Amino acid sequence: MKIKITHSTTYKYNSTVPRLIQCLKLYPSVCDNQEIIEWKTFSNNGKILESHTDALGHRIQNIFIKNFHGQLKITSRGILKTKDLSGLVKGLREKVNPLCFLRDTDLTRPCKNIEKISENAKKNNKNQIEFAHKLNLIVSNSINYTSGSTSTSTSSKEALRQKKGVCQDFAHILISAARFNQLPARYVNGFLLEETVSGVNTTHAWVEIFINNLGWVAFDPSHKKCIDDKYIRISTGFDFEDASIIKGVKNNYNGEEFLDTKVNIESCQ
Repeated sequence: MKIKITHSTTYKYNSTVPRLIQCLKLYPSVCDNQEIIEWKTFSNNGKILESHTDALGHRIQNIFIKNFHGQLKITSRGILKTKDLSGLVKGLREKVNPLCFLRDTDLTRPCKNIEKISENAKKNNKNQIEFAHKLNLIVSNSINYTSGSTSTSTSSKEALRQKKGVCQDFAHILISAARFNQLPARYVNGFLLEETVSGVNTTHAWVEIFINNLGWVAFDPSHKKCIDDKYIRISTGFDFEDASIIKGVKNNYNGEEFLDTKVNIESCQ
């Protein structure tokens, strides 16, 4: 399948920013699941500079701007050809031991509800992959998808307590439950080609769990399934914060920052 994506993030500042730095992880992952036919990232202010490729295979770019005032718009646009590998994520160019992703974070720290989810998932399992599938389904039913019900700082514990959330909350809960059962798990940022009720596309989040003798397997708890050829993988990390596709630093700035994100995803074949 060929998928065309346009993603833009606009920052507005109401006073001068003495020094602004934006670190970008906007280049799609290089792996067997997707072929990058074309991809370009550009900004209306400042120059995008190539930095390095990190240990997880992210192509890192930076923007440095001094004495900036007004609007900064960062846009990524491109076409990818995807494959359905039945949830397996193959051919990643990374150097990190999967066991690193057993580490908990503030957003994924286990709680009593995570323990209950684990107990239910442990019943009648033959192997790790069957357990992971069951865990994904139980997490899918643990909260209701409710747009705008949480923020980027909401933890898995808080989402479970209020019984509602969005895709990042489903992901944090599954990550927490997997790590609680000694399965390395990580957060994935990307895009999903789907028809939405509102007609508006956004970035999407899912989870990769490391299974012995299989490798990384990608689960989408908010959709009760493994990923297929409608998913585009961009970045990964311990949680939402670690996997963020844009991270900014503002030095000596006391004003306000306003953020707006727009995404357009369509099949082009």
